[in-house]
Amino acid sequence: MTMRAVAIRGHGGPEVLEFGTWPHPMPKPGEAVVAIRAAAVNPADGKWRAGMFAGFAPVSFPHILGYDVAGVVVGGAGLTPGTRVAAMLDPFTKGGYADYVAVAADRLVAIPDGLSFEVAAAVPTAGLTGAQLIERAVDARPGQFVLLTGAVGAVGRFALDAARRRGVEVVAAVRGTRKDEALALGAAQAIALGEDDWSGGPFDHVVDTVGGDAVAALCRHLRPGGRIATAATTPIDPQGLAAIPEFYAVVADAERLGRLLDAVAKGEIAVPIARVMPLEEAAEAQRLTDAGGTGGKIILTP
Repeated sequence: MTMRAVAIRGHGGPEVLEFGTWPHPMPKPGEAVVAIRAAAVNPADGKWRAGMFAGFAPVSFPHILGYDVAGVVVGGAGLTPGTRVAAMLDPFTKGGYADYVAVAADRLVAIPDGLSFEVAAAVPTAGLTGAQLIERAVDARPGQFVLLTGAVGAVGRFALDAARRRGVEVVAAVRGTRKDEALALGAAQAIALGEDDWSGGPFDHVVDTVGGDAVAALCRHLRPGGRIATAATTPIDPQGLAAIPEFYAVVADAERLGRLLDAVAKGEIAVPIARVMPLEEAAEAQRLTDAGGTGGKIILTP
């Protein structure tokens, strides 16, 4: 059996993405097969494609990218066939840019009624990363004062929601044109990243989704003993800071993902979708995502 998929046979630019026919996945014990209806394009997809992680996490070729999917169970272990599900796939094996994927059953989460496949696919990696930055990486506590960079981005808005639910006061560092949006999403204060310095009190923690020199400058306002957790691959210069920035890598958590999907379905967290594109246009989708500034997730549909 075969299926349609987009894979790479080596590292490079978006032009190395190859749309074609590939072997249909065969589930291992404990796995289910999902017919994919939507797959999110994440910034990390382009970094895997380019070989950024090849030094410590090499992949075998051909390699199908993509690890945020939503679809329908068609067989194997776990949920009943026909169940609408979403999952964050194993980031090392991936497989989301395809018609079908075999998924460990314990990663699958039922999609709430009324939530589209496209929106459900946009949640797993961004949602879990944002929530875990607050809840695990810095373990922010009620009443603490946290700087959150990129607070209106795909990851940042989930971090902001997690902080709000914990009773954490957030200062959002965002583009100057998006300060009002950050305040509307629940930030206590908002500053323009790269334009405004901070003149208030010290931060208990810094949660970063951007990286770079502008973030490093704001990190100088961290309280001694505080943490700097980043999900960005652009480094933060640690010189002169009260803590060494630590990269946080998201981990699968089906129970937490289920709660995030419920919150999105109830309208408690908005998940902007910038564009929905057919699977065969994956290269263009990655070009757009690599460039940034799309204002929302790009979703591929087989």
